[in-house]
Amino acid sequence: MSDGPHRSLPMRRGWKKVAECGANHSFEPEQVSECIAPALEEDCRVEMTPAFLDAFNGLYGSLFRNNLEPELESLRDLAGPGMGRVVIDIAIQLAARGETGPDAPVKAITETLTDHAERCSKQVEEHWLRESSERRSRDVRGRVDDGIKQAVPAIEGLARKMLKLEPGSSSRSQKQQGLDDGVKLP
Repeated sequence: MSDGPHRSLPMRRGWKKVAECGANHSFEPEQVSECIAPALEEDCRVEMTPAFLDAFNGLYGSLFRNNLEPELESLRDLAGPGMGRVVIDIAIQLAARGETGPDAPVKAITETLTDHAERCSKQVEEHWLRESSERRSRDVRGRVDDGIKQAVPAIEGLARKMLKLEPGSSSRSQKQQGLDDGVKLP
């Protein structure tokens, strides 16, 4: 007997937890959204090095930011093949629109993380489509997408944490301690 399609999902552990919560209607939408930031944080640890994040954030510390695009392009090798390159692409787009202030690096990483979460949501839906029914896969994706929308403040907090702009508060969900912490009743 299978424990559900989320077990065989070819994704990292955090996204398997998101898929499990998204597929199980006993989890409230808030609980689904609480799983998003830890899954993204796990992906960031794997795909973006601290050296890249420090160099990226350091570019915005300079008082003279006339032409930021070439400096951002120079970070491509340090960015690696994954999300770091998306951060650079988004930061270049922001700089082209004149957004080079102190919030620009946070905005670039927040947009990257949100984009990455939406891509993972599509991957979860595709996996569920292969393992279950079309209706079920749309339901899971809808619940995960709703969780992503609710997690935007946590995603921005994660971006600030990655850039070392805020103290490292844990983005993990609170462990339930007793019966009163269980499933909410209508």
